[in-house]
Amino acid sequence: MVWEMVKIASTIALMALAPKLVAGLSWPAMLVGLVLAMKVYWLALAYSPKPAGVKNES
Repeated sequence: MVWEMVKIASTIALMALAPKLVAGLSWPAMLVGLVLAMKVYWLALAYSPKPAGVKNES
C-alpha cells in the first residue's frame, strides 16, 4: 500500500515537472500516452498464456 502511494506521488511530481523538463510539451499527447500506458496492463493480462491444467468450461 505504501509503495502504491509512492508510485502515485512520483507520477504526480513528474507530471508537474514535465513542462519545465520538456520544451514544447503537448499536454494532450502526454495525457493520452499516460492513459494508454495504464490500459496496456489489462491488455497484457487478457492475452497472457493460461497456466497448464486449466480448462475452459464453455
